[in-house]
Amino acid sequence: MTRPLLDIRDLRVEFRSELETVHAVNGASLTVDPGEVVAILGESGSGKSVTAAAVMRVLPQPPAVIAGGQILFKGRDILAVPPGEWRAMLARDIALVLQDALTALNPVYPVGWQIAEVFRLHGMGRAEAQAKALGLLERVGIPDPRRRMGEYPHQFSGGMRQRVMIAMAVALHPALLIADEPTTALDVTVQAEIMDLIRDISREEGMSVLLITHDLGVAVGYAQKVCVMYAGRVVESGPVKQVLGRPAHPYTLALMQSAPQARSGGRLNPISGSPPDLARLPQGCPFHPRCRFAIDLCRARRPETTAPLPGRSVECHRAMEVLDVAAA
Repeated sequence: MTRPLLDIRDLRVEFRSELETVHAVNGASLTVDPGEVVAILGESGSGKSVTAAAVMRVLPQPPAVIAGGQILFKGRDILAVPPGEWRAMLARDIALVLQDALTALNPVYPVGWQIAEVFRLHGMGRAEAQAKALGLLERVGIPDPRRRMGEYPHQFSGGMRQRVMIAMAVALHPALLIADEPTTALDVTVQAEIMDLIRDISREEGMSVLLITHDLGVAVGYAQKVCVMYAGRVVESGPVKQVLGRPAHPYTLALMQSAPQARSGGRLNPISGSPPDLARLPQGCPFHPRCRFAIDLCRARRPETTAPLPGRSVECHRAMEVLDVAAA
């Protein structure tokens, strides 16, 4: 079997203060294979973006502390890579596209200069770097790229700025692109264009993508595998159409039933209750206070990971019962 490109094992990230410790990522495990698009799905506060920040090593330290686990990239634990070597790996091996390009781009430099800087930092001459930057603007669909090379981020629309961010991210042909809510701030039509662009480039380059999203439609439309996170853990994972078509975890089922396309009679079915306080997680399964399937066992003991169906994994004492309800 092919070794995963990215292998996150029992990752634990805590935010510590004098008053409390927030368990933002609480033993999360997931893999991304070469050329695979994997979506991490979940509500705000589930640990999606903190997981991505841990992979990129951009957690604010302090107060964030990686309290345990491994992040293996091509078999090597990147948490042990020296800072200088890690900086050389960024953009060349792993790259990041953020949600808000306006805050990620430097407002005082033209976009062409910023893209070319990626190449210059890795030893390329000025003229060649400028030519490469122009080619990337053309590739990501920026109209009249030669003129727009000299324009500043505020002169671009939200969708165009996101294209610039993608150009910078893929400049050095990374093996893994982390896209953290890359379309949240955009209107629906532009969202589809940006996701199509990421999909097309990933296919052309053979690039893996770790897609952080709360949008079920984006996950279904662009990912091969989905990892559903809740309270800092991956509670269900597997092929996206299987997991979202027939969930085995009550949280995944509730997400599907709360989606606009699942509404009945014009009304949505929101998930009852609120996500748990990550500084005071309940005993047992953290979802049990909101779960209609919960029994005493769920309140007493956290479930282990099982495989209710081939290629699937789930943390739930009642996975088979949930599968039956989802199939009905």
